[in-house]
Amino acid sequence: MRFMSNLKNHFMKYIIVSFFALLGLISCSSGSSATVNTPDASISPKQTETIRITNNEGFDVVFKDKGFYSWLKKQDSKKNFYESTLEIRNSQYVAEWNKRVVNQNMYDSNLYSPIIHYEIKPKNRYGLDVNYELYMYFKFFEEKHEKLLEK
Repeated sequence: MRFMSNLKNHFMKYIIVSFFALLGLISCSSGSSATVNTPDASISPKQTETIRITNNEGFDVVFKDKGFYSWLKKQDSKKNFYESTLEIRNSQYVAEWNKRVVNQNMYDSNLYSPIIHYEIKPKNRYGLDVNYELYMYFKFFEEKHEKLLEK
């Protein structure tokens, strides 16, 4: 009788330990990660992606580059950024970007296009989504093309 009781206790311990081990594995594999809608998910490595950053207020910019969406998935979430900080950084990046678009004799016109119309005014807020994606595109551009946009 005592043998059956010990066997039952060991079996219950095994079930409980297995349950918590399985629970631990599930919680580790379902960690939070940024999800990005990739309009061109079936792109071959030689094609470019169309990166469209837009909002309902009329801001719309399109870049042609490859690898942005897969790169973006590996970056910090937009929750880790303040919109006001991104606005300041984007203003600086856009000014330098537009300077390079206009001066095509000094800069590669294949890299720097299009002109970006971005102005921060009290009535002109782009929102966290646009500011985050624009900022992250500039960081991606700097890393991929080894061209610093900030002074």
